[in-house]
Amino acid sequence: MSRVGLGGFELGGGYGEERNVAGAVGVLETAIRAGINWLDTSENYLDTANESLIGSALARVSEEFMVATKAAPGALHTGGGSGFGREQIHAACRRSLRRLGRNHLDIYLLHWPDDTGVPLEETWGAMAELVDDGLVRAIGMSNYEQADIELCHAQRTVDVVQTGLSMIDHLGDRNLIGVCGERGIGVVIYEPLASGILTGKTLEQVKASWAGWEEAAFYKRLLAPGMAERSLAVADAARPLGERLGATVAQVAIAWVLAQRGVTAAIAGTGDGSHVRQNAEAADLVLTSVQDELEALIRLGPSFTSP
Repeated sequence: MSRVGLGGFELGGGYGEERNVAGAVGVLETAIRAGINWLDTSENYLDTANESLIGSALARVSEEFMVATKAAPGALHTGGGSGFGREQIHAACRRSLRRLGRNHLDIYLLHWPDDTGVPLEETWGAMAELVDDGLVRAIGMSNYEQADIELCHAQRTVDVVQTGLSMIDHLGDRNLIGVCGERGIGVVIYEPLASGILTGKTLEQVKASWAGWEEAAFYKRLLAPGMAERSLAVADAARPLGERLGATVAQVAIAWVLAQRGVTAAIAGTGDGSHVRQNAEAADLVLTSVQDELEALIRLGPSFTSP
C-alpha cells in the first residue's frame, strides 16, 4: 500500500447527485500517476452507491488499483448496512464484490461495532472464512476499542485497524495506534485533514461543506461554537510551519499523521485532481525540523479546552 490512500466517499454517487463516472476515472488516474495505489470505501457510503460508482470507474482504469471496503452492522448517516451475522457478512462481501467489479477485496473491514447482540466472535469468524475462501486478502476493524481488537486478534489475526487521527481530533487514540503497530497490525488513519478543517479553508467554507451535519458527533467536537475557533487556530498556526518547508497546511497535517508511532497509511479523500497530487506528496514530507513546534500547537485545538 502507498502511504497515502484515496478516500472514495468524495467521489460521490449518492441520491440526487449526477453519476459522474468520468470524473471519478480522472481522479483515479491522477492518483495512480501520483503514486497512490489504493482506495477506501464502504457499503454504507451513500447507501452502496459509492461502491457502484467506484466499480464503474475502476473498470475504465487500466492500472491495477487495490480496494478496501467495509461491511456495516446497520444504518448510520449515509446509508444502510448488511448486518454482522455470519451469513450477513458473507452476503455483504459478495454484494460489494459485484458492485466493485472485483473477484477479491484487498482489505475488508468491519465498519463500526455492532450493537444488536451478534457475538463479535461470530462476526470475526465469518471474516476469517472470507479469507479462507479467497474472497478477501486482509481483514480488519474500523472504530473498535483495543479490548475488541485483542479479542479478535487472538481468534484470527487482525491485519488492519482503521481509526481516526488528526492534529485536532482523535488524539486519545495515539496509544491504541502505537500498540497495534507493536502487535504487527497495520493501522490506517481516516480524517487526517479533520473533515477539511486542516486544508487552509475558511471556517465558512468548512461549515458550508458540512451543512446538514450539525448534529453529528464530529461536527460538535470540531465545529460547534467555541470549538470551531480552536480548530482553525491549529490550521492557522500550521501554515507558517508549512511555508518554511514549502508545504501546504494539508500536507503538514497528513505528514504529521504519517509520522505517528504505529501508523501505516492515511486516507485522504477528494474529487480534485490537484489535491490528490498534493496529498500524495505529503508522504515524502519530512517534519523533523518542526516536529516539536507541531506538538506544541496541537494544544491550541478543541481537544484541550481546559486552561
